[in-house]
Amino acid sequence: MTTPVEQLTLREKLGLQLEKGEREARRRGVPILISTTVAIPHLDAIGLFETARTEERILWEQPSEALSMLAVGVAEQITGRGKGRFSQIATSWRRLVSRTLTETSSYYPFADPICMGGFAFDPARKSAPSWQGYPDALLVVPQFLFVSLNGSSWLTVNLMATAGCDILAASDAADRQLYSLLMEDGGGNGARPVEALVTEDAREASDWKAAVEALQGEIGKGTMEKVVLARKVEARAKNEFDLGLALRRLRSGYGNCTIFAFARGKSCFVGATPERLVRLDGKVLKATCLAGSTARGVSDEEDQALGQALLADRKERHEHALVVRALRDTIRPVCSQLSIPNTPSLLRMPNIQHLHTPVEGVIAGEGNILEFVERLHPTPAAAGLPREAALSLIHAYEPFERGWYAGPVGWIDGCGRGEFVVAIRSALLRGNKASLYAGCGIVADSDPEREHEESCLKLRSMLWALNSK
Repeated sequence: MTTPVEQLTLREKLGLQLEKGEREARRRGVPILISTTVAIPHLDAIGLFETARTEERILWEQPSEALSMLAVGVAEQITGRGKGRFSQIATSWRRLVSRTLTETSSYYPFADPICMGGFAFDPARKSAPSWQGYPDALLVVPQFLFVSLNGSSWLTVNLMATAGCDILAASDAADRQLYSLLMEDGGGNGARPVEALVTEDAREASDWKAAVEALQGEIGKGTMEKVVLARKVEARAKNEFDLGLALRRLRSGYGNCTIFAFARGKSCFVGATPERLVRLDGKVLKATCLAGSTARGVSDEEDQALGQALLADRKERHEHALVVRALRDTIRPVCSQLSIPNTPSLLRMPNIQHLHTPVEGVIAGEGNILEFVERLHPTPAAAGLPREAALSLIHAYEPFERGWYAGPVGWIDGCGRGEFVVAIRSALLRGNKASLYAGCGIVADSDPEREHEESCLKLRSMLWALNSK
């Protein structure tokens, strides 16, 4: 009598899947990805991110939606280069899915394999050494993926089966690696407080404000409507940043954002972004327009007054309207239904509030999330309008490489569903050094001083998370 699959141990399931994968690999003459998912007790994603000793780790967490994903190790990865990076990645993803065998647990809400990764903001610029390990385009199929959603948790193990592979050795190795991962204690930096955090701008404040004025001159010529100018701030501490502690601070303080961390080698790109680029679930598409900002008030009365002033501010409403119009024009041709509120609302975070317009549509045909990422990136909120002219001016007026800052980061499952966010409110960490980024939308009537103050507000979230005293 055959043992029901649901009663088998994970190790036994892996062995059976590897047998199937090895046979399929021999038949087709290509490696076969096997993806096996089981239900597990809840595990804290940030705690496991800390204890995992591998240099390849990805955290994705949306506390307000009770969703977390933690990817550890690499079973397979896909890369792309240059302007064609989105189509290259999409083609490679489809090929990977076509050679994947899955064994999925009951009630698992996603389709294996789940890939996680990101894209550079602009591949036309030469990558800086600090962004080594973060290519123009990258999707990773992790060896181990831990997913929690609404109180339920699952583990997916991904392995590559080849013709003639040693099935017993491969399943034993995966079992040992998983045991070692789950049994690790400690990890991280022992939650040591950061000492003597020092920051330094990549360019003088006066120089940055002069660039704002110069961009206003470009906009005044009538060929541009908006350009996003970013700042880069270098932070340094006496001891290594405690990444786990920073992530917990972001979770507690910015729970309505998407918290992400991409550890690659000795570096980690981390942030808490309020801006969704696009989510696709079946045929339902969701996106966020986020542009226009002001501070939070000390009292409820001051907070309300600042929010109302933002809603009434002509310059901020104009900047926001440009983002809404561009998104509407981009996705309307591929949607059978589209819902966009006529006026923005306020999205409040601990130190800043934004004009916010949610967008929801129903796509007319078939599609996967990567197609919409390509359509939408970069939005006017991250680059400007018109897009190509804005990118040209960013090249001219920003003396640094953005890397993955303001690029799309996220995930896609085997059915093409997924979500990508705009990687703002972020920092690239390496040891005791961090590069923090913040951008401001420049329009014809921007005030350089006010834009600089806004950029300081946007930098504050990551500075607060890193400065763990």
